Amino acid sequence: MSDQARLQELEDREAIRQLFVDYASYLDGADYEAYAKLFSREGKFGDAVGPEAIAEHMRQYGERVDAARSRGIFNDAIHLITNQDIQLSGDTATTEVIWSYLSIDADKVPSVYQMGRYNDDLVREDGVWKIAHHRISRIMGRAQMEPPEPTRLDAVKREMDDREAIRQIFADYAKYLDRGDHAGYASLFAKEGVLAAQLGDAIGPKAIEELLDKARAPELRDGQAPAIHVLNNHDIQLDGDTAKAEVVWYYLTSDQDGMPSILQGGRYFDDLVREDGAWKIARHDITRMFGHSPLEEPKRTRLDEIEQRLKDMEDREAITRHCIETSNCLDTRDLVGYGNAFTEDGEWAGIVGRAVGPAAITELLSQYCKPWESEGHRTHHTTLDVLIDLNGDTARATCKWQHIMRGENDEPVVMHHGHYDDRLRRTPEGWRFIRRAAYGDIPYTEPKFQLIGVAKADAETGPLTRKL
Repeated sequence: MSDQARLQELEDREAIRQLFVDYASYLDGADYEAYAKLFSREGKFGDAVGPEAIAEHMRQYGERVDAARSRGIFNDAIHLITNQDIQLSGDTATTEVIWSYLSIDADKVPSVYQMGRYNDDLVREDGVWKIAHHRISRIMGRAQMEPPEPTRLDAVKREMDDREAIRQIFADYAKYLDRGDHAGYASLFAKEGVLAAQLGDAIGPKAIEELLDKARAPELRDGQAPAIHVLNNHDIQLDGDTAKAEVVWYYLTSDQDGMPSILQGGRYFDDLVREDGAWKIARHDITRMFGHSPLEEPKRTRLDEIEQRLKDMEDREAITRHCIETSNCLDTRDLVGYGNAFTEDGEWAGIVGRAVGPAAITELLSQYCKPWESEGHRTHHTTLDVLIDLNGDTARATCKWQHIMRGENDEPVVMHHGHYDDRLRRTPEGWRFIRRAAYGDIPYTEPKFQLIGVAKADAETGPLTRKL
């Protein structure tokens, strides 16, 4: 090849390279008239033939670009031309060019949207290289105005968004339930959503709200301690526009001492559906693993049994102390205190008579229990072998008593020995006698002669079954 021919070839190649540099510049600058002039008089681009038709085709393209830009889905771009493979043949040529389309994404980060090949036939026309036939193929990516195909990142993001939305449903579920916001609670369900619970079954938000208004009305919850539903271990299985969820829940409230206490717990089993673009509960099933509803009568627990045993011990201790303190009143001649050991309708009966009510009992015993001449003359009553049968706020008790005095040699002498048969009642002031029958056993006297005018026969209250 001569130097002249070689120089012509190099000039042709440079002119063709410049043609594609201009191609990219005019396209990016939206100079569609100049873009069209790159084509020959019969140049083809798609269905358009000739510069005038190609210019009109590109103006229509420009209108679509402007509309897309107004909707925020098109940004300015740069076409990059690389790897130009040029095959010359006199006044014609073929080229293969790698092109890429660089713009910015939604985060203003440069991004290659697409890339591909231009395969062109060129012709020297009036001494200038022109495009005779322009073919575009895309290898990868998409045009800005095309809706993006889901990517792996899009799929992960959508899945995470769905999981977060479903978790929020259960956060709102607990919040609305604890606040008594039944309308908000019902809004979490689909149009045909089903609530299947201990309260009953209901279909649809309106029916669910009405069910809660009826079953959890303020007057039914009056007196209940505030409560919090705590939701844990959200197990969510997604399947397109449907999902399944299993959630562990427990119901935290406070006990009688004001301490946090788990009243009940269980699992929620839910079917969910995407409805009008939002996740909703299609079916909600509630199971309880332990505890009881605050609307139910609580079952008796080991703690309840321990508390009852403690209460019984306290009652027995209080009754025993009451019997001892009453005997002490005799020895100290505190007969007013002795009378006050009885209820207003309480009865005392013994060998010396019968009296009803604190004042009458004090008056009766005052006839026989005179003040001591000295401390050395006083007597001592002892209370022994107390047996108590409790029955809620009433009780039956028996105990032995001894009446001890000083002998001639200052030795203790048991003057009398007997027993009491008592009935008692719990009052705001503590346990009080409603009946005390005083029997003397030694010296022995027939029982029928010991109680004078007893108002309540044993047959009415029943005998104490224990033997003393």
